[in-house]
Amino acid sequence: MKRKYLSMQNKTVSIILPVYNAERFLSPCIESILQQTYTSWELIAVDDGSSDSSLEILQSYAEKDQRIKVLSKKNEGVSIARNIALEQTKGEYVYFADADDVLMPDALSVLVKAIERYQATFVKADFLPIDENEKQVFVNKKQVIRKRFDGTVMNADKFFKKVLMKEYFLWTCLFRRDLIEKYQIHFIPHCRLMEDSAFIVDYLLHSDRNVYRDACVYGYRKYEGTVSAVKKDYSQDLVMILAHIEKSNVAAFQLELKAQIERVLSEAKSSEMKKKLVKVLQFLDRIKNSGLYVYYKLKS
Repeated sequence: MKRKYLSMQNKTVSIILPVYNAERFLSPCIESILQQTYTSWELIAVDDGSSDSSLEILQSYAEKDQRIKVLSKKNEGVSIARNIALEQTKGEYVYFADADDVLMPDALSVLVKAIERYQATFVKADFLPIDENEKQVFVNKKQVIRKRFDGTVMNADKFFKKVLMKEYFLWTCLFRRDLIEKYQIHFIPHCRLMEDSAFIVDYLLHSDRNVYRDACVYGYRKYEGTVSAVKKDYSQDLVMILAHIEKSNVAAFQLELKAQIERVLSEAKSSEMKKKLVKVLQFLDRIKNSGLYVYYKLKS
C-alpha cells in the first residue's frame, strides 16, 4: 500500500489559478495550496491585468516556492486566462481553483487517490459554502442527494444526471491532461458565465469512467462582490455557449445543457419584459396623475 501511495505521489497535478483584483483573499488561497498533503503539484497562476496588488502577491510566493509559476497578461477574462494556463501545464492531472476560495488540506490527495483507484477519466468531489471568515453559510443539499453514488463508476450520461445535477463547478473536479490535449478541450474565449459548463460537457464527451467522491475538497466563498453575487447581463455569454453546443450535438447531456441555457435565457427575457412593463405602467400612472392635477387646478 505504501509503495502504491509513493507511485501516486509521482503524478503531478497542475493547478490553474486565474487572478483578477483578488488581493483580499489571494494569500489564504495560495496558503491552502501550500498546505496540501499531496505535495506533487505545480501552480500556474495567471494575473489577468489586475490593478491591485495581486501580481505582487503572486510574485512573492513564486520567489519562495519553485512549484509556483506566475504569468501576467492584459485583462481579457477568465476563459482566456485559463486557456493560456492550460498551454503551460506539465502534470498528468489538471485542477482548477478560484483566487478568492480555499482548498481543503487533503483536496488533491482525495481526488488523485480516486482517479488512480478507479482508473477514472474524471473525478468530482464536493464543496463547502463559506463566508468571508471561512464559516459554513448553508448546507450543500446536492451533496446529500448524490452521496449514495460515492465510488460508483458511471458513463457520461448517467454521471451528468445523477452527480452533476446542473452543477458545473470546476474546482470540485480533477481532469486528465492527456484527454484535454488529445481532444483540444478549452474554454470559450470571452465567455464569463457558465464557461465551466461548456468545458465539462466537452470533456465528458471523451470520458467513459466518471467517479464521484463524497468528500468536501473546496471552500467556496460566498460574499458581497463575488461574480455569483453581482447582477449583470450575461445573455451574450449564454448565446455563445449555445452556439458552441450546436456545433456538435452528439450527446444527450449536451442537449440537456442546451435546454437549461435556453430556459435561463427565456426567463431572463421574460423578467426584462416585466421590468419594462412596470416602468411603462409607472410612467403612464405619472402622466395620469399629472393630468388629473392639471384638470382640478383648472376647475378651481
